[in-house]
Amino acid sequence: RAVLALLLLVVVSVVWWTEPIALFGMLQWATPDIVWRVPTTEPLVALSFDDGPHPVNTPQVLSVLAAHDAHATFFLIGQRARAHPEIVEAIKASGNEVGNHYLNRGTCLTDRLDAFSARVSEAEQAIRPSEPKLLRPPAGLAWPWQLRRARQLGYTCVLGSGYPHDPAHPPVGYIRWLVKKNLVPGAVIILHDGISDPSRTLQALPDILLAGRARGLRFVTVGALLAKQRGRRARGWSRRSWRKRRSF
Repeated sequence: RAVLALLLLVVVSVVWWTEPIALFGMLQWATPDIVWRVPTTEPLVALSFDDGPHPVNTPQVLSVLAAHDAHATFFLIGQRARAHPEIVEAIKASGNEVGNHYLNRGTCLTDRLDAFSARVSEAEQAIRPSEPKLLRPPAGLAWPWQLRRARQLGYTCVLGSGYPHDPAHPPVGYIRWLVKKNLVPGAVIILHDGISDPSRTLQALPDILLAGRARGLRFVTVGALLAKQRGRRARGWSRRSWRKRRSF
């Protein structure tokens, strides 16, 4: 049993740190109410940044994005958005997108339904999220009944398919490798601008953007990526309807 437990631990650790791209297809199938990746054949990927806004770090990220003609979705913490409304406006003014990352850091797993709803709504008032309204639960964890309430509040829950664990301050080379490995059309990349020291993320970001450009990929917001998925579904529905009409 000890050997099996050790083997399982090794397998989980390898999957945790390498994030095989096939894993996210399975996660999307198992949890259809969460966006992990967006099915698309267009050369688009979505960048996202968590835990801001930060008065120093977020402007640095915006500067790098602008230099590479890239856009991203910033999942903001409500309390921080309330403290730095000028940074929230700067994100929006630069053509980027803001999403809801809950009212406070930590976790929402201990929050009852009424408290969860209140904190999502209070954060929304400070953030004034873009449309479509996107929610990333704190620490990426939420109960199914919390996800259902989020949908009732008009939110789509978004996680991602490329997360280099940058809050743990891994080597810059690992951040580059993990993200570039998972840069495929429809990917959603999770990075952080609101952590205490995002210097390694900032150091890796230009190389990530250049690698995507070299592959013919364009970095867009999560909302823009979802719009392409909706457009594809609408076109598919139209083609099916047209074929159906022809059959009569």
